[in-house]
Amino acid sequence: MQKADILTEMSRFHDAAKYLEESIAAGLPLADKLASIRSSISVEYGLPHDHELLHKIERFVRWMGDNDAKFGKIRMKYYAPDYRGVHAHKQINDHEVFLSVPKQLIITPQKGRETEIGALIKASGVRLSWDYLVYITVFLMVQFHDPASWWAPYMDVYPKLVSNFPMFYTEEEKKELQGSPMLKHIDSEIKEIKDEYDQIVAAVPKFKQFTFEEYIRNKTLVISRIFFVKIRGVTERIMVPLAGKGKI
Repeated sequence: MQKADILTEMSRFHDAAKYLEESIAAGLPLADKLASIRSSISVEYGLPHDHELLHKIERFVRWMGDNDAKFGKIRMKYYAPDYRGVHAHKQINDHEVFLSVPKQLIITPQKGRETEIGALIKASGVRLSWDYLVYITVFLMVQFHDPASWWAPYMDVYPKLVSNFPMFYTEEEKKELQGSPMLKHIDSEIKEIKDEYDQIVAAVPKFKQFTFEEYIRNKTLVISRIFFVKIRGVTERIMVPLAGKGKI
């Protein structure tokens, strides 16, 4: 099943549901069939049949396929709001390539450097540790701020909640860590990112358009999903739509 087949399947669900709704309105006894189709949607995607995310997933899938990504045997499934994974819906054979993402859909530090803000950061000469994390984070934030971004279909389904990361634990949750070194580690991580943010703002005042809260949230998401790969013998750090470390 290639991209077109996945879109056909999603459209089939929508069309069947619409037909049954119209038939029921006309007096035909098809309520059970409609309930069955809606239940199938919930099982397949982990979302209610009328959830707005289904339309965003369809748009994202179409965008990926139109740009030559191959992912015919996998689909996104939600377990809770903003928490999802990638599931195989057909058997994947040994050594089979089940996900292929072309270069134009891969997010690299260079893409961040090529944004206006990224270029200013680079030109400022500000010293950054793990600068690749900064530039990928910048790239994502720029896209989130641009409703007309070419990356909008990906941004629509990109995770945004970070409450499961220690740096964002509530005070009540932190009480459970009393006596462990984790609290000191959390405070140290937050301070390190805040110092980095302040350094960038001092060197590039325009960076202030992004709040610290926005920066630390997006950088945390990048850290949790970045890949180290070798491209022509050179180690590169990238982010890949439909791929992640443990979760999408």
